[in-house]
Amino acid sequence: MSEHATLPRWWRESWWARLTLAAILLAAMVLMSWNLARGGDFAFYEASARSMSESWKALFFGAFDPGATVTLDKLSGFAVPQALSLRLFGDSTSALALPQVVEGLVTVWACSLVALRWLGRAGGLLAAAAAASTPIFVSMFGHPMEDGLLTMSLAVALVWWQRAALTARWWPLLLAGLFVGIGFQAKMMQAWFLLPALALGTLLALGCPWGRRIGRAATVTGAAVVSSIAWMVVVELIPASSRPFVDGSTNDDVFAMVFGYNGIDRLLPNAVAGAVEAGGGAGHGTGPQDSFVKLLDPLYTTQIGWLYPAALAGIALGLWRWWPRRAAAARTPADRVGFASVVTLSVWLVTAAGVLSAARMPHTAYLAALGVQLTLLTALAAAEGLRLRRSPHVAARCVLPALILVQGVWGAVLAAAGEMPIALAAPMYVLFALGLLAAVAAAVRGPVPASRRGAPALAAAALIAVVAGPALFSAQVLDAARDGSGGDASVGVRSAAARFGEVSGSETPGFTISAPAMWGGDSALSTSMSQLLTDVRAHGGGSDGAPLLITDAWSVAAPLIDATGQDVLTDGGYSGQAEVFTEAQVRSLLASGEVHLVVVKDHAAQNDPVRQAVDDDACATVQSWESPVGEGPVADQSSHEQVSVRDDGDAASSARAGVRSRDADAGSRGGSSQALGFTLYSCP
Repeated sequence: MSEHATLPRWWRESWWARLTLAAILLAAMVLMSWNLARGGDFAFYEASARSMSESWKALFFGAFDPGATVTLDKLSGFAVPQALSLRLFGDSTSALALPQVVEGLVTVWACSLVALRWLGRAGGLLAAAAAASTPIFVSMFGHPMEDGLLTMSLAVALVWWQRAALTARWWPLLLAGLFVGIGFQAKMMQAWFLLPALALGTLLALGCPWGRRIGRAATVTGAAVVSSIAWMVVVELIPASSRPFVDGSTNDDVFAMVFGYNGIDRLLPNAVAGAVEAGGGAGHGTGPQDSFVKLLDPLYTTQIGWLYPAALAGIALGLWRWWPRRAAAARTPADRVGFASVVTLSVWLVTAAGVLSAARMPHTAYLAALGVQLTLLTALAAAEGLRLRRSPHVAARCVLPALILVQGVWGAVLAAAGEMPIALAAPMYVLFALGLLAAVAAAVRGPVPASRRGAPALAAAALIAVVAGPALFSAQVLDAARDGSGGDASVGVRSAAARFGEVSGSETPGFTISAPAMWGGDSALSTSMSQLLTDVRAHGGGSDGAPLLITDAWSVAAPLIDATGQDVLTDGGYSGQAEVFTEAQVRSLLASGEVHLVVVKDHAAQNDPVRQAVDDDACATVQSWESPVGEGPVADQSSHEQVSVRDDGDAASSARAGVRSRDADAGSRGGSSQALGFTLYSCP
């Protein structure tokens, strides 16, 4: 079979279809980029991207600091494009976030291409519009977050899998597996949500003997696993003395960090030896993020759930059309691929939804794991509705108006739950009504051939009605106060993050389109961090390429690294549990003169090696800063007594503290990440 003869491509489509796709991509780029210079990343990961842009060694190992003494607490593939962008364009908020915009546009294009080859031109355009307007996508791709590269990689993996299914060739499966592996570098085991679906879809899509089918399924699975763990194996083979300590582990083990701290332990706490203690699964707390039914909570449905009804309809309509027992005598390779595609997307959706429901979800961006599936299944539902309007049966012709009606009602519920501004909700209702009227009129007057005059306008009205809700809700990102952040992507106000039917206790701020801020933005230090940096430099920290200081708190190190690009030695890692340095190593660093300034967080544990070294060496206090963030220095305090706990407090709270407030000055990023008070010491 000739793939060049059978695979549709957008450049072969009509001029108006190409122009429409270009307009959708342009609109997506505008929404994602409108506040690009305003919203930085969570300070811990932003500092790592800056470090990786300063040092090739830090880039290879995914280090937190330019000196590459400790890695991130997760695989750092997501930060590689960010670091390269910073290296190419210079240090700015927009340079940090630019790769995510590119990843978002590739995701929209990939969804459109899969739908074009599966459902035709109308399906491809609807898939593009649905992906471009999914709220969590619009916010997430406009901020530097690891979920962007993951989402793009899995969408591209699906493109290659579909190519293998349509052409019956094996080599595209290698590329599909490779892109799953790239997604793994961004978000680890979350990339494997797609693997069961790809394996099952491969078995169903091919018409060859079962032995060959199993071989093809093993090919895509093996390629995905090998490309996922290849870098981890390389790191494990490098002597520990020649590489950074692996954060997220207590024993310098990258496998414990990935499969324990960032994997199994999220569902079954402390299941993997050597992993830093992680939060448990759902049911361990009382908030929406801990609920087993979180995907039905307004906090999350307003970000990802606009297309729930259409996606469910797509599954039902797809199975009805391509179920193997129906039309078995006339079954074609296209029918097999159609059925396999429905099953692949459905299994992927159920797998992702099941894991997200069972696990605690600390960040809204995790919802992006459902976006591609919902987009393509919605395109399937709409394409089937358009196809069935040519049916002689009234019931079949009613599928499209029923789909629009249900979507309209569901959209109204979400608009109320998400406190959607009336300026955006009103046109949404108008578009729903026009689409419904057009679909009902077509159903009533009988079969509508695609060539009949007015049929394209009817199709356009129907398709616009399906995506009107999420598209107009996502337009809220034009208001910088409703655009989310690098720590928690979301669209709209969060005061409505209660249950359906509850009334918000505070007045919702009005919707106002902000001036675009598509380029620029710089690192902004808090008052206390600025004072700390001034004192450090006044006392010779960072001279002649030496580290600025050594500290036991990443919340002190991150803003300094981000603002200066200079090395800050950091013990404890993100959790505070990673023993990067021993007391002897800290004392050796101080004795050698490699570093002579030390910052110790308030209430540091008795066994904190940085604190122990300061105690033993009788270091002199330079200055102290109290919590909360932003207060000025306190008179010299020689006492630093402590509680016997060795951590940096609750990680989720630290994350929220590390994200710049949206009402801060436009063009600054990084915000304060200082969750604790701290003291600067000078050691002889």
